Amino acid sequence: MKKILFIISGSISAYKLLDLLKDLVKENFDIEVILTKAGKEFITPLSLTSLLKKEIHTDIFSKKKYSSYMKHINLTRNSDLIVVAPASANIIAKLANGYADDLASTTLAASNKKIFIVPAMNKKMWENPANKKNIKELKDRGIKVIGPSKGNLACGEIGFGRMENIKIIKKEVKNFFIHKKKLKGKKILITAGPTIETIDPIRYISNFSSGKQGYELANCAYTYGAETILITGPTNIEPPEVNKLIKVKSASEMFNESINICKKKSSIDVAFLTAAVSDWKIYKNSKKYKKNINFFKQIRFKENKDILKTVSNLGKKRPKLVCGFAAETNSLINNARNKLINKNCDFIFANKISKEFNPMGNDFNKITLIGKNKQENWSKMSKKNIAEKIIQNISLYLN
Repeated sequence: MKKILFIISGSISAYKLLDLLKDLVKENFDIEVILTKAGKEFITPLSLTSLLKKEIHTDIFSKKKYSSYMKHINLTRNSDLIVVAPASANIIAKLANGYADDLASTTLAASNKKIFIVPAMNKKMWENPANKKNIKELKDRGIKVIGPSKGNLACGEIGFGRMENIKIIKKEVKNFFIHKKKLKGKKILITAGPTIETIDPIRYISNFSSGKQGYELANCAYTYGAETILITGPTNIEPPEVNKLIKVKSASEMFNESINICKKKSSIDVAFLTAAVSDWKIYKNSKKYKKNINFFKQIRFKENKDILKTVSNLGKKRPKLVCGFAAETNSLINNARNKLINKNCDFIFANKISKEFNPMGNDFNKITLIGKNKQENWSKMSKKNIAEKIIQNISLYLN
């Protein structure tokens, strides 16, 4: 069953939620509701309880049963999606800045699920620089903002601040579950981060990859219900929650683990090979720390095995879709398209490295999607939003 947690905050447009909740209940959505203290001023707990035929949640603590002491955890863990509607400027500020002083804000702070917010407020409150900053922060974190729309406001003014039309909110909610259904149970392999090639016990060769884009892809795939396997090189960030996490160091280790997963796991649906794999390794590394300059003058290199090309040519064990990544300093499109053809993969997500913008280690990225008969230039956005756009695009090809 499709499970949604609605958080209703203090806004005069709260009464409009009754129609949306009624429609979703009729379509067999399992709905839970948190009603904030301010929300109670605009809609009664009794009206919601009567509609949903179940208790709604208002207080963070309850004496009824032990599990109620952890409502802020249980409510989000037992939901597929969280929708804050209407979202007042106050609850938006709390979410953006990590405040957790009531059941609603504590639940949002503890959430591991996709969050939609549907703003509703006076036009000057919407235009307030602090609110705009909070909205930008939430968007960069991958939280979907629906609306507001422009029109007559309850205060008598005209402008942006009206809660978005109920039909549009419903459409966005249903679209989320359409994507989730397409990915539910699908097996997705993701490689992420850099690899390192040992020179001696002290030094190694590597690159500036942070692993952020691959980790965001893994987090998004897992959130949408895919069986997610993440193979990661050494990074300085916490890995996301996935079904299987494999940590490696060298390109050879990543190659072996990737091929083993494809061969042992029955039918990998998508492989996102985002890792920045070292092209070369030391032909013969030293067991001892070398200080002599002559050692470095005599270093010989050996080419690493090509993970993307090998995975793309595994025959019956090949994933249904193989997606590679290309970081280029020049001739972005030509190099990416050549990579697509030479490696025999289905899509390349290409980004350009320049003085003006370098996505390596950055929280933002700018992608060009290259397919056999497709090319799309995406605007600069957070890596979390890039990941969601990639997952939603690729899910269209799975069914």
